[in-house]
Amino acid sequence: MKILLYIVLLVSFAIAGEEKVISLSEVPSELLKKAKKILPEIEFVSANTEQEEDYLVYEIQGIFPDNRKVEIDILSDAKVEEIEVEFPSYMVPKAVFIQIEKKYNGFKPTYIEASHSESMKVVKYEFEGIYDNNKIDIEVSANGRKIVEADK
Repeated sequence: MKILLYIVLLVSFAIAGEEKVISLSEVPSELLKKAKKILPEIEFVSANTEQEEDYLVYEIQGIFPDNRKVEIDILSDAKVEEIEVEFPSYMVPKAVFIQIEKKYNGFKPTYIEASHSESMKVVKYEFEGIYDNNKIDIEVSANGRKIVEADK
């Protein structure tokens, strides 16, 4: 079961950049300690690094007790770049869905994650879904006022 979960996490969090799968033991201890301090209830299960143009990001994936996925992206200097948390639709504010409906009438989300700052404040929502019979990804500001199609 854990192996399947590990594979699912690696596939679901794959993004642009040169990624290298690493073991949790290869994550610098101070970074893993920081991740555990920010998200003490998480069971961390996998990690990878992503080489950006001029810096390295450690992406540490885990699971909440309710089985939602989470990834915390930490730079080698221990600065948290982003915390991505899988969100069921009931956790997204109604105002966000109202704004999506105005711009993408009939959009059906298939996966939602909230992007958080280190303080766990939601910065934006990322939606994968179907609109007009096409798969699209949209990013929505925390208040729902700014909506953009991702990867365009």
